[in-house]
Amino acid sequence: MKRFLKWLDEDLEETILMVLLVAIAVVMMAQVVMRYCFRQSMPWPEEFCRFCFVYSGFISMGYCVRRGKMLKVDILVTFFPKAVQKVLEAVSEAVTLLFFGYLTFYAYQATMNSMRGGMKSTAMEVPMWIIYAAVLIGSSLGLIRQAQKIFRALRPAEKEGLN
Repeated sequence: MKRFLKWLDEDLEETILMVLLVAIAVVMMAQVVMRYCFRQSMPWPEEFCRFCFVYSGFISMGYCVRRGKMLKVDILVTFFPKAVQKVLEAVSEAVTLLFFGYLTFYAYQATMNSMRGGMKSTAMEVPMWIIYAAVLIGSSLGLIRQAQKIFRALRPAEKEGLN
């Protein structure tokens, strides 16, 4: 169980992103083979790949937070003394946490509204709430990862062994 929790903590997003990338590559290759070798094209691969791409974009939010790859404009921060830089970093982390909380809340509402609406995608006829759930899943992962990051920063004794 400990190994599974460690895997969840360290490699969840990366694994999902790899699976999505492989799925895109395999499906698009199958579409190319079908089109040029068998003179038949399938109607759903482009939509499938688009949906995988959307999911990979939103799931990467949690990955970026976990790996410390979030975009920052810190040129102004470097002009301040170290003590002020630490305060600004803490404010930045709190604002990022609030942003992910805000995004998660409204993504949940959008997903529920889409579920009630009953729309389906054109080629695959997948319920559109599944596509809207990408925002919810990605922002939730971002929220969890940002909360973990703040929690780890507040506990310096555990900070060294993790990352």
